[in-house]
Amino acid sequence: MTADATPSPTPASTPPSDSPQSDTGLRARKKNDTRRAIRTAALDLAVEVGLDALTVDGIAARAQVSPRTFFNYFAHKEDALVMDSAAGARTLQPLIVDRPAEESPLHAIRAVITETDLFSVMNSDRERTLARQRLVAQHPVLLARQLSLNARMENLLAESVGTRMGVDPAKDPRPALIAGVAGAAMRVAINRWAADGTTLLSDRISAAFDLLENGLLTDGGLGAPANDPTVTTGEDGAARG
Repeated sequence: MTADATPSPTPASTPPSDSPQSDTGLRARKKNDTRRAIRTAALDLAVEVGLDALTVDGIAARAQVSPRTFFNYFAHKEDALVMDSAAGARTLQPLIVDRPAEESPLHAIRAVITETDLFSVMNSDRERTLARQRLVAQHPVLLARQLSLNARMENLLAESVGTRMGVDPAKDPRPALIAGVAGAAMRVAINRWAADGTTLLSDRISAAFDLLENGLLTDGGLGAPANDPTVTTGEDGAARG
C-alpha cells in the first residue's frame, strides 16, 4: 500500500486490527500455536529418546520456548503427551448448552462435536496421533493421566447436559449416563479410525452416534449405519465390523 492510498473499509463483521476483540483473538491463536508446538515437541522427543529420558528442558528447547513458558501450559511433562480431552470439553460446554432446546442431549453433543470439527488436528496428522496412542498404551503413568482427563471430560459434558435438562448432575444420574455414552462413542470412533486409516475421524464419530441414536441401546444394535461402509450386516441382521 502506498503512502497516499486509502485503506478499504473494514467489514462490519470483522473487528478492526487494533480493537480489543481482535487482540483477544490474536492472543488466543498465539496461545493455541504455542501449546501445539510444545505438545508436538514433547511427542517427537518422547518417541526419539523414550519417556524416561524426556525432560522439560529438552521439550522447551525443541519447541523454542523457555521452561517457564512450558510450565505456563503444562504442570508435568506427561501432561504434554496425552490428548487433553478435558480442554476440548470445556470448549464445547457453552455450545452444547446453546443448542436448540428440542434436540436430545445426546444429539446436542454429537452436533457440536461434528460441526466444530474438534478433532481436525487428529484428522490432519494421523501418524502423530497414532504415535501418541502407542506411547500412552506403553506407559501406565500416561494411561492413568489419559483416563483421568477422559473422566474429567465426561464430568464437563454431564454438567452441560444437566444445564440443558435443568437438573443437578450430582442428584440426577441421567446427565452422567448420557455423557458416559457420548464419551464411549468418541473413544470407540477414535480407536476404529486409528486402526483403519481410510476414513475421516468425523465420519467415524458420526457413524458411532448414528448407532446410538438409531437404537443401539434398546434394540440390540440391529442394522448398520448408512454412512459407515466398514460396518456390514450379517445374515441375522446384526451389525458387524
